[in-house]
Amino acid sequence: MAHLIELFRTRLALRTAAIILLMVALLGAGFLVLAVEIRADSEQRAQYTRIEELLSTVERTTQIACFLGDRELAGEVADGLLVNRIVREVRIIRQTGDVLADARSEQGRTGPAISRAVYSPFEQAQPLCRIALIPDQQRIDDAVFEASRFLAVALLLQLAGVGLCVVLVVVHFVTRPITGISHRLSRLEAETGHKLQAPRGNQHDEIGQLVASVNAMIDHLVSSLSEERRLRLEREVEERRYRTIFDSVEAGIFELDGEGRIVVANPAFRRLFRLAEECDPVRRRVALTELAGDGGPSIEELVHHSEPGRARQWELALGSGTLRRWISILLNRLEEGRLQGVAHDITERKMATDAAERLAITDPLTGLGNRLGMERRLAVIARHHRLYPERPHALVVLDFDHFKHVNDTWGHQAGDRVLEHVAALLTTLVGQRDYLARQGGDEFVMVLEGQGQRDQVAALLARFIELLADPIELDEEVRIRMGASIGVAILGLDTEDVQEALHFADQAMYRAKRAGRNNWRFHQTTSELSG
Repeated sequence: MAHLIELFRTRLALRTAAIILLMVALLGAGFLVLAVEIRADSEQRAQYTRIEELLSTVERTTQIACFLGDRELAGEVADGLLVNRIVREVRIIRQTGDVLADARSEQGRTGPAISRAVYSPFEQAQPLCRIALIPDQQRIDDAVFEASRFLAVALLLQLAGVGLCVVLVVVHFVTRPITGISHRLSRLEAETGHKLQAPRGNQHDEIGQLVASVNAMIDHLVSSLSEERRLRLEREVEERRYRTIFDSVEAGIFELDGEGRIVVANPAFRRLFRLAEECDPVRRRVALTELAGDGGPSIEELVHHSEPGRARQWELALGSGTLRRWISILLNRLEEGRLQGVAHDITERKMATDAAERLAITDPLTGLGNRLGMERRLAVIARHHRLYPERPHALVVLDFDHFKHVNDTWGHQAGDRVLEHVAALLTTLVGQRDYLARQGGDEFVMVLEGQGQRDQVAALLARFIELLADPIELDEEVRIRMGASIGVAILGLDTEDVQEALHFADQAMYRAKRAGRNNWRFHQTTSELSG
């Protein structure tokens, strides 16, 4: 059995023949059953038609026997019908219930009775009696079986012949050529460019197309092998070139696995992150987050990196104080579980950028913020106030009394020294979170963050006025006394808009000037002013 199964698995001809014969058997069985049913039904109808014809033949004689009530004539009619082998029993019964004839055969199986009314030969509408004929079902079934058997035998022989012919045709024209191609193909040295030859007579059919496709595949294989050898040589050259660049380039080049750990790193990367030479990523993989610190990408950002080809960048601060260095990292996902990155030392650029940024928002004379710096700080305060509206902030505008007289009398250099002195005083009074700016000329602005108590602001301003009252020595002979007019508005109490608060503080400063200078005024509403 196992040998037969192995033959079926390895021999296409045997498997094809078995499948064809099975299909022929299944189709033949179906057609045979259908044909036998049709033939049996046809033969059954033919037998009953014959019985109807027998009744029609004796109908005239039966009319006379019924009209005369002649039992002898009725018996002859019945005996005559019984001569036919398919008739088992005949009954002739008058309308009155009298039985004129009752003849039957002892053999066979009865079938459904066939009866017909017999009318008067002189009055067609007057029934005289009824003749009932009971067929011999056994005889009918035997006739049907004989007719069906002949048809079945003929059909089976035909199907067997068709199946055998199909198997022979498939074996001769399909499986044998394919087997020959398979044997030649197993001995073919494709890498040398050898080709198959189509079997005789199959050059232009599907088998010939198969051979042509195999030959085309051989051509493609030879071409692919040549191209693969060429690409392998090019790849070896590129790998040597890449290794030279990888080891000598100043930029740090590295790769990460799917968990953010360093797999490969060039010497420049080791220098940037101060990795020891003996630190081998193959033996002990260091996570990038360990080297980058708090400012670098998190494990989640590395693992759930964006799609390939889309890079992300981080700037990291390493170290502190004078040893602080800035590193830029550019990461790109090559494929699932593989990230490639480039690291650059941007310390000098970062320091230059920070210096330029500080210069852009710093007053060069006093070292305080300038107008641009103040605008940026006010924008921050406005955003902070929207998030935390319950926390007020004090805006203070200062303008020095008779400062123009200082410039006109002792020159602009003296005025600059006065401004520097005032800036130093203000710096000693405010906290680290507060902000000082010189708006221009002798006008200064203070932002006291989180300060909303007027008495505390008044105490700070009183201290400033007290310190400002001390003379400013320009040289041994020149001492200058300064005063300041100050206006204050509270963001969160006087208004919810930072620009309006600055405007209110400016108005309060002018009220301080009108009130005699060298003092301060808080913003007051119309009702407070009228009161």
